[in-house]
Amino acid sequence: MNIDEMRKMGNMPFHNNESIRQFILESKNDIADLHKALDHPTRIEILARLLTEELEFSELQEAIKVAKTSLANHLTSLLECGLIEKRERGLYQISFDGQDVLKNTAKTFLEIKIRENERLESLRLRYEALINKYTVLGSDKKMVEKDFKIVDLREMRVVSFHAMGEFLGDPETKAYQKLIEWAKPSDLFEDSKKHRVFGFNNPDPQYNKETGNFIVDKDNQYGYEFWMTVPETFEVEGSMTVKTIPEGLFVTKSCSGVDELGKVWGELATWVKDSTEYKFGSHQCLEENTNPKISDGNKIPFIIYFPIAKK
Repeated sequence: MNIDEMRKMGNMPFHNNESIRQFILESKNDIADLHKALDHPTRIEILARLLTEELEFSELQEAIKVAKTSLANHLTSLLECGLIEKRERGLYQISFDGQDVLKNTAKTFLEIKIRENERLESLRLRYEALINKYTVLGSDKKMVEKDFKIVDLREMRVVSFHAMGEFLGDPETKAYQKLIEWAKPSDLFEDSKKHRVFGFNNPDPQYNKETGNFIVDKDNQYGYEFWMTVPETFEVEGSMTVKTIPEGLFVTKSCSGVDELGKVWGELATWVKDSTEYKFGSHQCLEENTNPKISDGNKIPFIIYFPIAKK
């Protein structure tokens, strides 16, 4: 198969992720060299300016406003990797490979930004739902500032337990049962500092703005996921799902009992909305059960972690 045949197919001829993995592993050094050639804004700009017209060295220098030596070095890098070509009379033009790299880079970057905006919009709607559902407008009850703490939650290695459910509380019960069955035989609940328990909706239940209620049934299920932290040296046996959770910044508040969770989420969302220093973060909301040995849902001590970022 030649390059023209692959272009007609519209996609590179990879059958599945395994074939992509093998190809990348065998070509990793060459792929890294290609990315190095693009590892400077000036080189990206050169390719962009050559996309629609051929330009001389002096024309590039005038357009990009860089020193001659610097421009010459960037052009050499792009020439060596075949992304541009030098024609007679000192004209530079983008190569077919350069066009492919630039167009695919622009397409991929745009798709990433679109997904990022979609995630942020989804988060905004989630926080808005929390504020609308759990905050009483016009209430003269003031939130006590000392109840809110800023926490930098370090990177964690966790074992994950997930379940879906058809009514409120259903997936939490199912997922927690999976956690108990795995952790209890090894007495992992005995050390709540080493083996912390976090939970969160995954995915969130649908929310009806008009009625102010969550929509959960057989056709509109939601999920819940529990994490139990384990040290790097802890050997996880079997087919358990192990994840590494990146560091994140949160505003937190403590409460007691599952009935208090919704109210506290609303208070945290309002705190962030009114903050002059922090904005909504895009990482995961978390509920930490600080004493998993307590079985009475009305007495479970929680710390609620609301994701934030500096403005």
